[in-house]
Amino acid sequence: MRSIFKTFFKTLFKTLFKTLFFSTLLVFSLVAQATPLDDARKAGHVIELPTGYIQATPTAPPQVQALVKDINDRRKAAYARIAAKNGITTEQVAAESYRKRTTIDRLID
Repeated sequence: MRSIFKTFFKTLFKTLFKTLFFSTLLVFSLVAQATPLDDARKAGHVIELPTGYIQATPTAPPQVQALVKDINDRRKAAYARIAAKNGITTEQVAAESYRKRTTIDRLID
């Protein structure tokens, strides 16, 4: 009987240790990852506009300009879907998105 408990607890602790270890690794890897947009913002190549879209600065490299176009195209499509669903304009959705995004940024900083 004692052997069963010993085996059980040994297995339990091994499992808990492995789970905790890999969870910690996952958290640290997620925190360490930055998106290309975050990198471009930090480098000063991208600014957020009150219109709900982003803009590349004049000094932004071509890769950043392409990224900005792609993100703006995806935002426009998402804003249009939300606007149609709620019976409002795309511009209203975009402006609200900007307001929420800047509020969150201020809270994080």
